[in-house]
Amino acid sequence: MAQAPVMGGAGTGVSPPGQRIRVWYPFLIGYVLLAVAWLALGAVVTVAGYWPSAHAVFAAAGGPGSAGWTGAWARGVLAGARSSEPVGQAVLDYLFSVVNLAIAAALWWHGRRDRTARLLTVAMVGSAAAFNLQAHADISVVEAAFRVPAAVWWVVLVLLHGVGGVAYVVALTLFPTGRWDIGGPARWLAGAAVGGCVAGAPALLAFSAGGHPHPLTFVVFFGTVTPLVGLVAQRHRARHGSTLDVRRQSRLLFTALTMALTLAVVLGAVTVALSWLHVPGLTLYAPMTSDAGSLYEPTALVFWFVRLVFAAIPCALLIVAARTWSWKVERFFGRGLAYPLITVLLGTVFLVLVAGINAIFAGGGGVLAVGLAVLAVAVLFQPLRIQVERLLDRLVYGSTPVPYAVLARVADLSRAAETDHPDLAALAEAVAGGLDASFCRITLRLPDLGDRHHQWPAGAALPAEHVTFPLLHNGERVGAMTVDRTSVTRLTGDRRRLVDDLAGVLGPVLRNSRLGVELADQLRKARRRSEAIAASRRRGVAEMDRERQALERDLHDGAQHHLVALRTAVGLIEHELAHRRPRAARERLGHVVDQVDTTRRVLTDTAAGMFPVTLADRGLLPALAEQFRDVEPAVDLDVDGVVAGRRFPPAVESAVYFACLEAVGNARKHAPGAAVRVRVRAEDRWLAFRITDDGPGFAFGATDLPETHGLHGIGDRTNAVGGTLTVHSAPGAGTTVAGRIPW
Repeated sequence: MAQAPVMGGAGTGVSPPGQRIRVWYPFLIGYVLLAVAWLALGAVVTVAGYWPSAHAVFAAAGGPGSAGWTGAWARGVLAGARSSEPVGQAVLDYLFSVVNLAIAAALWWHGRRDRTARLLTVAMVGSAAAFNLQAHADISVVEAAFRVPAAVWWVVLVLLHGVGGVAYVVALTLFPTGRWDIGGPARWLAGAAVGGCVAGAPALLAFSAGGHPHPLTFVVFFGTVTPLVGLVAQRHRARHGSTLDVRRQSRLLFTALTMALTLAVVLGAVTVALSWLHVPGLTLYAPMTSDAGSLYEPTALVFWFVRLVFAAIPCALLIVAARTWSWKVERFFGRGLAYPLITVLLGTVFLVLVAGINAIFAGGGGVLAVGLAVLAVAVLFQPLRIQVERLLDRLVYGSTPVPYAVLARVADLSRAAETDHPDLAALAEAVAGGLDASFCRITLRLPDLGDRHHQWPAGAALPAEHVTFPLLHNGERVGAMTVDRTSVTRLTGDRRRLVDDLAGVLGPVLRNSRLGVELADQLRKARRRSEAIAASRRRGVAEMDRERQALERDLHDGAQHHLVALRTAVGLIEHELAHRRPRAARERLGHVVDQVDTTRRVLTDTAAGMFPVTLADRGLLPALAEQFRDVEPAVDLDVDGVVAGRRFPPAVESAVYFACLEAVGNARKHAPGAAVRVRVRAEDRWLAFRITDDGPGFAFGATDLPETHGLHGIGDRTNAVGGTLTVHSAPGAGTTVAGRIPW
């Protein structure tokens, strides 16, 4: 984040490196040192005023006869200690100052090259010292010590108060882009407001220096003028910003400034009312007030609130500028701002009622006053909450909140079922309602499965005049949104931007929906694959059982007969030899040799039906070549050098061998006379085979093998060793049987 802008989009509001960078850092360092020195001197004055031992040290150092800088400083600290604010107020003052400096450090760290973050950094550093009432005792310190002229203090006050305040105002007008990109009449109005602030800051300083309460000028400038200037600039960006992010961030800042201004006005009115009713606890010590009788003024409530808001708004800017925040967070942020206003309003009602009833009964209202106030608050809470939320919606989204209400509706529908796909038909209906369209179709792009359309009204034909907007996610087209052209041509500027906002919201929704559809399709394919493997294994078991029975029959009907005859012939030879008839035994021995050859041939033929001897001894290419050598018409056998020059696992060779034989047999059976080609290739870790013929072909479904025993047998063999089989055929286009088996 050190090199990335915090307050705006990529490349917006970022000052290029160079001369401005070299000027910025020395200025910031000097400004921080000035503010810290101002605060430190005020803290020393506080310690000298409320810690007796410290007061004694300074009294000894600045006593009669003391000279030099040490004595002058000691006398100045003692003079300032006489105008120190109460210790509790001083602690709260320094607490706010420390928070302001911490926020300034965070702004600098996260946005060192962002123009808005720099201005806010200066504003927070300046406010830490300028609005610390205790630190203003520094004026008494230096005047008593060195008799510094008033002109010097004007320089310090302008640096701390004026520069910090103007930087704060300018930052609010430049957020979030960091540029002065306001157009139309709002540009001139915002410029006049900023110019008024620049000219008004010295005027307010003169007002304070003229004996008027310093906290009052602070409240006027930062409680009313600053939010008003920010509202002028942000109102234009919230409705006419160049991008969705700019409009979203401006809307949230506009809401925050509206809340700050409203609460400041309400608390100001409460302060006036409670002061008139003589309610205690509202006084604030103002060291800069020259009139000793006016050192305490009843502005504590609104002063501390404005200081809190002054520090909270930069924190809010850091939050709303984060790119990871969604529409849900925006709604939560907007609703969250409503409750402070509700709290202040109801608290005002409570305090005014209690104070008023006590005034009527001359302080004797007691429990009755509290009870009636609590009852009033309870009755007003719900209607007040509804009205405040409606007011915020109107402030954020304008007088016609329908466009952004549909965005909220789209977001809600997208999250309606976390374990299922979003209802794209309902989304189409919500979009149509927001655009006042008579037709809306949302298309989900599925490259491998075919596009899917969800529309409102269901079953309606596509209008002849329509407009299609692409829906993108990270630059990839994931779908489209189609509406009737009439709804687009009559869009106002706000609603036209709504189309872009809807496209930005629907892109991630369709991306997630596509992932869900593709996952479901893969699960269906896996389920079908497992079912096919199970069926293949069942057929394999049945086929093995049939082959076993056939083998038993062949052995019983063929080989067994020859073996029995051979055993009988050997027994006769033994009989002839036992009776000493060697000539007869020799004649029978010749017959035995013929019987042995016959038996060997029968056993060889039987074994060849189980597993080819050539395949077991020499490999796949010789076995296929032997099978196709003398067939008519000839089979074109094409085997690459890798297959011809090496051996593969026996199960793989056997599966390819029998698959090729079965496929060629099917071609001979169903396409007699057709040219047949057998091709075998080694591809990475797969052994691939392809058998093609130019026969008449046939038609079958796209997902299942045709109902023929031969093709199912080939499929079972390939499935049994983890392979795949595909069949392509069409009437008049021949047939191709292709398979791949891992090895």
